[in-house]
Amino acid sequence: MYYRITKATVQSDKIKEAMSTMESLRESIGKINGLVSSNLIRISETEMIGVAAYESKEHLEASQNEFNELMANMMPYMAGTPEVSFGEGVFSFIHD
Repeated sequence: MYYRITKATVQSDKIKEAMSTMESLRESIGKINGLVSSNLIRISETEMIGVAAYESKEHLEASQNEFNELMANMMPYMAGTPEVSFGEGVFSFIHD
């Protein structure tokens, strides 16, 4: 698996609108080829971490333009430019 990790800060008065917009993108996100899962974790009142898992680095790279187009919908709610990093999964645990 290959991952895109995004750290973003949302304007405090725009949290509800941001989450509503994310929800409206659910179906489109689900159509991204090679995307296995996508999780958004709220780590403070305004900070969020997004973790998207792809089947491979190639799938992630092929989806970059499509992902950027979808996430452009989120920019009006951001308090700054999100920090994005990428990496290969090296350990995983899933409880059955």
